[in-house]
Amino acid sequence: MGKHCPRWTSGARRPLLSWALIALLSFVAAGPVVLAEAIVFHVANRCPFPVWPASAPNTGHPVLAGGGFLVPPGKSRRVVAPATWNGRFWARTGCNFTANGGTGAAACLTGDCEGRLACNGSVGTPPATLVEVSLHADPSKGSSYDVSLVDGYNLPVAVSAKPATGNKCAIAGCAKDVNAVCPPELQVTAATGGGAKAATVVACKSACLAFGLDAFCCRGAYATPAACRGSVYSRLFKDACPAYYSYAYDTTAATATGWGDEEPDGGRAGAALM
Repeated sequence: MGKHCPRWTSGARRPLLSWALIALLSFVAAGPVVLAEAIVFHVANRCPFPVWPASAPNTGHPVLAGGGFLVPPGKSRRVVAPATWNGRFWARTGCNFTANGGTGAAACLTGDCEGRLACNGSVGTPPATLVEVSLHADPSKGSSYDVSLVDGYNLPVAVSAKPATGNKCAIAGCAKDVNAVCPPELQVTAATGGGAKAATVVACKSACLAFGLDAFCCRGAYATPAACRGSVYSRLFKDACPAYYSYAYDTTAATATGWGDEEPDGGRAGAALM
């Protein structure tokens, strides 16, 4: 299990969550938000290049911010979500929405959603690093978030939640660039300005995505934690990004939870890394 973080309260207000791309992407929290029954995601781009973050809700939940938008290098965007929102975030790279002519052809090198800037609820094309969020207004259920490479990797992401007290619980980014150590059989490459012969690794598939085998996808005879215990490929992901889910039954991944504890002032407790 991952390390534990201190719990926090935010009065009658909701926490601000953030994710950021630091030559990776990161969710970086910046204090409480006075919005009843809402969460504010602060999406910060710490990469030296533009990214196009996107989101897709789970069934029955609304689309946030049109489902996709541009965040230039060094900039950020606030996205407001209901207190009970469930879904995923990811970042798209290498996008050119003018060149595809609006035909639905892929407009981004990674994470593309049918060639559209505003994904409007569509899920991005893997591989892409996912931030998975489950928010609950019911204090007995609590809320949580995690970062997953189960469908592969395109950028490192850091996530944190910060309340009024200043305590913070975070899922760290990566110790290594996965694209730099990605084996050839998992690589997604593209020409990124150096000509057709100068292909660059822009993403790294998971073994499940690359090979489609039950042993890698934790399904069929491998659909239990005891039977599906990772692979040389998931261990490569885990070595680079220790806090992320590297495969479906990764028990060492960090999941931030615990926003459901009531305090005497009526506030809700914040994230605790479990």
